[in-house]
Amino acid sequence: MELIHQRSKGPIARLQNAYRRQMAAVAVLMSTVMVIHAKNVESVSSHLLFWTYVGFCLLMIAALFRNYRLTRKMERMDETVKNTLEQHVTMLEQRMKWQSIVARVVIIFFILLLEVIPLYQHVRMLATWHSLPPVVRFSSYAAYLVFQYYLSRAITQKKFGKHLDHLKNLLNEMK
Repeated sequence: MELIHQRSKGPIARLQNAYRRQMAAVAVLMSTVMVIHAKNVESVSSHLLFWTYVGFCLLMIAALFRNYRLTRKMERMDETVKNTLEQHVTMLEQRMKWQSIVARVVIIFFILLLEVIPLYQHVRMLATWHSLPPVVRFSSYAAYLVFQYYLSRAITQKKFGKHLDHLKNLLNEMK
């Protein structure tokens, strides 16, 4: 239990730091995009893609905060609640799987927005993109989905998965 609950370099502390860093990174990215587009308040107020991106970022921060809060609960547990700790580790693993699925759905949703928005709203950047042949656009979307699949798996394993695996190994040693 001491290994699990180390406040500076234990697996729970590392998970907390990873969630906290990712929340900060998403917040900074979202704020940067908002500041950049603050000049064009008139166009931003009617730009569906911009507000969808902001909503996605807020939902992502909320999901990360939920996981962060769960790791805080795990940190405060003592020896008598080993089963609860195992349940929390399992819950974090399930959330990671769901978050990867939701990320892919969101990417497909943004791809659909990129294809549908020019039908209703003129955006110069999208007009340039839509001047490309459909084969190029759709093959780019497919390549991006494949790239995102492998890259997100690698990043998730590096940032969160290895710490969860370490926690599971420690819990198995306790048996």
